[in-house]
Amino acid sequence: MFVLKIVTDFASAHSLRGYPGDCARLHGHNWQVEVSVESEALNDTGIAIDFREIKKQTKVVAKRLDHQYLNDIAPFDKLNPTAENIAKYFFDEVGQLINNQDVRVCEVIIWETPRASVTYSQGKS
Repeated sequence: MFVLKIVTDFASAHSLRGYPGDCARLHGHNWQVEVSVESEALNDTGIAIDFREIKKQTKVVAKRLDHQYLNDIAPFDKLNPTAENIAKYFFDEVGQLINNQDVRVCEVIIWETPRASVTYSQGKS
């Protein structure tokens, strides 16, 4: 199995609903996003998927959140904009853009700070 990973970032603000501490107040992050894609197959050039394509599609998703107050935009207007929920959002949304019979998103890591991250992945179906 080949696993390819790209890293990108975006900036946004949020407040955590129901959180018993400072993070319940409006605050911002410079989020780092790592998207890993897996494939058993390589094309005639010897690549699974171009890194540029993974980065391009991840940036499409990141652009929806960049410089936004997450609590005001779907799905985070209803879903608490925790790092956990943001990681799953990227997993699902980037997956819709690049998953095919040979390639699929296998893991997303969201870094809220340089010392705190969440990893989201799903088992094979």
